[in-house]
Amino acid sequence: MPRENNFLLGRGERLAAPVDVPRGGRDKNPPYTFKRARQRISSQLSVAQRQLLSVPDEACPRGQVVAIATLHPRYLAKSDFPSELLRSVNLRTIGSKSRSATPEEWGIKHPPEKALTTDLFVAGTKSAFANWAASLPSWTAERTGAKQLGRIEHISALSAKDKLRSIPRDAGKMWLEVVLHNAYDERITNAFEAYALSIGSRLEMSRRRDVAGLTFIPALCPQDKVEELAQFSFLRVLRGMPTLRPVPPTIVRGQRAFDANLPPDGPLDTELRAVIFDGGLPPSSSLSRWVRLLESANIGEPVPALEAHGAAVTSALLFGPLSPHSSPERPYCAVDHVRVLDDRSNVGGDLDYIDVLDRILAVLDRNQGLYRFVNISVGPDLAVNDDEVTQWTAALDERFARDDMLVTVAAGNAGLRDATSGLNRVQPPADGVNVLAVGACDSCRAVWRRASYSCVGPGRIPGFVKPDGVAFGGCEQEPFYAVTDGDGATTDGWGTSLASPAVLRTATGVRAHLGEGGLRPLAIRALLIHRAEAEGQPTREVGWGRFPADLARLLTCDDDEATVVFQGELPIGQHLRTPIPIPGNGLRGMVTISATLVIAPETDPEHPAAYTRSGLEVRFRPNAHDFREYPSGRRSQHPKTRAFFSRRNLYGAAEYDLRGEGGKWEPCIRATCNCRASKLDAPCLDIYYHAREEAEKARRPRPIPYALVIGIKAPRVPDLYNRIVRAHVGVLVPLRPMIQIPIRTTP
Repeated sequence: MPRENNFLLGRGERLAAPVDVPRGGRDKNPPYTFKRARQRISSQLSVAQRQLLSVPDEACPRGQVVAIATLHPRYLAKSDFPSELLRSVNLRTIGSKSRSATPEEWGIKHPPEKALTTDLFVAGTKSAFANWAASLPSWTAERTGAKQLGRIEHISALSAKDKLRSIPRDAGKMWLEVVLHNAYDERITNAFEAYALSIGSRLEMSRRRDVAGLTFIPALCPQDKVEELAQFSFLRVLRGMPTLRPVPPTIVRGQRAFDANLPPDGPLDTELRAVIFDGGLPPSSSLSRWVRLLESANIGEPVPALEAHGAAVTSALLFGPLSPHSSPERPYCAVDHVRVLDDRSNVGGDLDYIDVLDRILAVLDRNQGLYRFVNISVGPDLAVNDDEVTQWTAALDERFARDDMLVTVAAGNAGLRDATSGLNRVQPPADGVNVLAVGACDSCRAVWRRASYSCVGPGRIPGFVKPDGVAFGGCEQEPFYAVTDGDGATTDGWGTSLASPAVLRTATGVRAHLGEGGLRPLAIRALLIHRAEAEGQPTREVGWGRFPADLARLLTCDDDEATVVFQGELPIGQHLRTPIPIPGNGLRGMVTISATLVIAPETDPEHPAAYTRSGLEVRFRPNAHDFREYPSGRRSQHPKTRAFFSRRNLYGAAEYDLRGEGGKWEPCIRATCNCRASKLDAPCLDIYYHAREEAEKARRPRPIPYALVIGIKAPRVPDLYNRIVRAHVGVLVPLRPMIQIPIRTTP
């Protein structure tokens, strides 16, 4: 059967069912005896509480101060959280961050030299810390919380200097971004405003923004008062006010190339509408047949250079890269282009960083449920930081934690900046866990590599694989041609700003061809990642690989393979058993099984070390009749497992192995394994969904939507696709496009 007739198989969720799988586990061998743990923490706490007492009272709302409790790297699981200990001494956790640590003792054989662990921000009154320090030497092992002392490796005060990030030098007064732990208590923010005024700093409270347990406020502060401002106990970070990324000059000042022969028809799917947030469109734009220009409220005047950038981004979503040798295909959907940049953008305006985000959020909040496909090619000119989540990332991840939106975000064009200091890493909000971060490659041909300007990974943990992938974004030798002028003229340019909407174009093409009842946006995201091909290039540079632009390759299968899509909800407290659909007989040779699993979790931005509230644990059971036999004669309840989604299989990166808990909380995982056909018998994946909240065990977890793509390929079974379809007739459904998919030839 020709490939174009072998369509994706949907409704895989009909095969899945919840199962109860015993979750074993045994007590850890503690790194310290109780006596040793008590002595260590008592000594550290005595020093810390004296430093905490020295914090000015006016910087301590209601007498409260904040210390840092560093967890031992072996106690990072939510079940190991020292909540009982903290409650017993009247302290509470208000946030956390990651850090690298080398414990004094490990309590295990062959420990690593160091590991990633978690710093907890622990709040309480000065008297609570003093009472703990005074009483701790007399504690017994039977005291409430005492057994959790060994889970803390170190406790210390948090100095003002430790909170400073990228503070400008030699400035009289400067705009800074304040990040407060608000602890969901308005009195903390009010106390900070009063404290800032008392030392001669001014807060722009009209631009105060709360995201979960964090408050972001611009502050105009004299140079000589910066460290004093940072003494406020609930202040987490004080940094120079970020600015917006500069618009790539290759787009706005590129050479006029050719006049595009744009199609005469409207969008293929007249009901489908995507949204772009960018710089606007030139007057009398030739794109108006498919695009509606919307103006944000209270926005300044448009700028021709920013309009040219907006037109190029919109052109990339409508048509992909244009060519002088062929006419572009009809756009898949209509587009709302929301202008969020104005004459104050990219000209050193200190607060425009906030205003642009506000404009984006206002449109999203006002039009909830309207947009299923979103592109953002603007953002802060700031490399991702492992310890902190920016206001952009936190606010957008909060809104995109759903399965009915697919959001592409440009990874940034700072790939040539200093790699040693990490200045070339992906830029917010591309570090979000609920967005598809898109980098750029230098060619749309068979041979390609990461474009040198494209930002690299890794992202934070969780969210380690960033960018998620790359797409053609152009380069000097092979530009990306896009419409930038009102008369339909094209310009040669390049940038991740163009690669990102080009990927969204492919996503809208899937939706337009399969219709409303085909794949949900989360499943389309999983499919794009599943089909991405890295061609052996480093994960930190290209993520999962180059995203496919050819719908035929994306939506169809070869005769010797089948791709099955599962969409549904993961249950609470049970495994979801998802069979890998293979024919019951006639399978031979080597079989390649690949799987991509994606969720869109809620987040806790005050806990970068525990950012995602949901995580995944998957067990691969290749043979339904192969059980573990125990010496007692007992047989295991479920078939044997083998490695599939292991951390090393996922990333092959030693730095990720530093954190044993990290892989459990990734919202997107992908892996491939090769098996002999003779070893496969009704294989399946058992998926378990973990839930946490503010780094602790979730109080009321809810089922979470998921999308799973499974691929099966058997080169020695030339009719594998047909066999799988026949074996699951009436269950698996070929996802037949409502209109014919255009067939491309690869250049």
